[in-house]
Amino acid sequence: MDVMTYRNPLAALMPLLASLFPYTAAAQADRDEVLTVTGHALSPATESASGAGFKTPEIELGPLGTRAWIDTPYSSTTVTQPMINNQQAKSVAELLKYSPSTQMQARGGMDVGRPQSRGMQGSVVANSRLDGLNIVSTTAFPVEMLERLDVLNSLTGALYGPASPAGQFNFVAKRPTPQPLREVTLGYQSRSAFSGHVDLGGHLDDDNTFGYRINALNEEGEGSVDDSTLRRRLLAVAFDWNIKPGTQLQLDASHYEFLQKGYPGGFSYGPNVPLPSAPNPQNKHLALETAGNDLTTDTLSTRLIHYFNDDWSVTGGIGWQQADRAMRSVSSTLINGSGDIKRSMSDSSASGRFRVLSNTLALNGHVDTGSVGHELALATTGYVWSIYSGKGASRRYDLGIDNMYHPSALHEPGDGNIPKNGARYKSSENSQQSVTFGDTLTFNPQWSAMLYLSESWLQTRNYSADGKKIEEDNQQGLSPNAALMYKITPTLMAYVSYADSLEQGGTAPLGEGVKNEGQTLKPYRSRQYEVGLKADVGEMNLGAALFRLKRPFAYVDAEDRVYKEQGEQVNNGLELTAAGRVGDGLSLFGGVTLLDPQLKETVSDSTRDKRVVGVPKVQANMLVEYSLPSMPQWVYSANVHYTGKRAANDTNSTWADSYTTLDLGARYVTRIHSVPATWRLAVNNVTNEHYWASIFPSGTDGNGGSSSAFLGNGREVRASVTFDF
Repeated sequence: MDVMTYRNPLAALMPLLASLFPYTAAAQADRDEVLTVTGHALSPATESASGAGFKTPEIELGPLGTRAWIDTPYSSTTVTQPMINNQQAKSVAELLKYSPSTQMQARGGMDVGRPQSRGMQGSVVANSRLDGLNIVSTTAFPVEMLERLDVLNSLTGALYGPASPAGQFNFVAKRPTPQPLREVTLGYQSRSAFSGHVDLGGHLDDDNTFGYRINALNEEGEGSVDDSTLRRRLLAVAFDWNIKPGTQLQLDASHYEFLQKGYPGGFSYGPNVPLPSAPNPQNKHLALETAGNDLTTDTLSTRLIHYFNDDWSVTGGIGWQQADRAMRSVSSTLINGSGDIKRSMSDSSASGRFRVLSNTLALNGHVDTGSVGHELALATTGYVWSIYSGKGASRRYDLGIDNMYHPSALHEPGDGNIPKNGARYKSSENSQQSVTFGDTLTFNPQWSAMLYLSESWLQTRNYSADGKKIEEDNQQGLSPNAALMYKITPTLMAYVSYADSLEQGGTAPLGEGVKNEGQTLKPYRSRQYEVGLKADVGEMNLGAALFRLKRPFAYVDAEDRVYKEQGEQVNNGLELTAAGRVGDGLSLFGGVTLLDPQLKETVSDSTRDKRVVGVPKVQANMLVEYSLPSMPQWVYSANVHYTGKRAANDTNSTWADSYTTLDLGARYVTRIHSVPATWRLAVNNVTNEHYWASIFPSGTDGNGGSSSAFLGNGREVRASVTFDF
């Protein structure tokens, strides 16, 4: 492990610098507060030890920079690279299960879904970031290029600008290592998908001026469903130029291809159709081997980081992402509660395309006014999100009626190709830009406060297929956030916070006598109240948060036929989390969330004061790892995930059963001809539980429409070996 020590009260953006500026320790030796930053150059024994990566002392908070976990008035979860490697995770959905407050809303499949927290539906762009820059969430993302995933379970408009109250998901990419890194991983996933992953890092010169990190992945074969196809290809490059002490330029690029065919698609059902128990997700007759998702995602970004002195720094970044989503899947409509389904498939003329151009600029500094210390931040962040649609008409194929428990084989009705090209046009452009100013005031070692405020500008433009602008809407508003913190002891902190955040308003539907049809409403304003406790005890982080979260929605008033804001979703909840080492060889990571998600003042009496579709009252996850003190090279792991029963429609007349999954694994560190090697074996969903992994309604306003459900994965074996050359 390579550890370097920095004395800096800000902690702003420092973990991405890792230990690239050795001058800092000496230059800042007179500061009162010590921050230790660890670069990723862990030995195989350290990375594979029991509980590796479970406890994380810091979290990245956008314009605030990096702060100590114990000093932040937020509930959060961090999944680190050692956890990703040791659990052999391959998707964002697999990372989310380790947090008791997060889910993936499938939206066409678990790999093209929307991450969400605390039972609030996430947005496509505003809630997801890569190194602090906005990205599309509804496309497959390669976790092999990640150093960590920070999940902030909170309303974050004051920090990041307008967004859904579903939290923030910040993916932190791997950066160059201070010491040479040469890792090669060979993997297997049942049924017969084989993979190779190379992770290379280091510097090109003896002065550590130019650093690099390269991740290359190729996985191909038959997935967990008979006759299916799974292919993943990644090339991700990170380059750091240490221009001079305290100044660094970062350049990043990635290309990711994801192909998955022959897996079951979604199941939709009307408001009066009960949701039956889930069928076998590995029944190949629920799928068509030529249908699936063919996704390609490219990213480019650059960031410049400069430290003026010990107290002041500035960082700026620009990111670009293009996500092409070619999707051709079998859709099943449930006819009754016995599992009878009507199946169909649609072919579009071209794949959809999302483009995001994002930006960030932040000035961070420390000043003292008398006995009060101030950690100041002035920042701006925003994005332009363009949506491209196919010009041609789509084709729909009727695949007949069957039963999902005993389906007959499907036969290809078309040419068998997933549309990847074809003519497109820009159908809409959504942009927002925010200016944030904030201060964290330290009154004494016990008391501190955080005050943040952002002013945001939002714009939406819609275009016709011939390129003409047919609609434009402009809005703006403020989002405040305030928190008061009290250190009961240096390792135990209590806080109370209030957040008020904007989100893009809804647009009135066309037709049906709506008086303001096509009008976009003023931005919605969500609110959150939270009290919490955080403890950094020994080798564990313990957290508890009690919160009340409100999010408004709009619908057409039956009396005056005006589309307006008049209802709200109210979620009251309690989160309990624990992460770290309990004792010799025993480590825990997980927690439980108790949630009461309800819809208030909906369009219909039948959906008023009902539970939100797809959100459980109880969700829990616990990852346990253990190694005998006398045999630390062997580590055994077990992950238990529980999701309580969920409302399956807006009227709560049908419910999805609760489910529990068990994952078991083991890993072993040894040497082969002096080369360190880590062997890993895991069986996920050991009991082969059949369950609905994601359920969501047609809208967030309790309109009583159709709902959709997606299956969770069946039993699966994964094995890998990592060589550290």
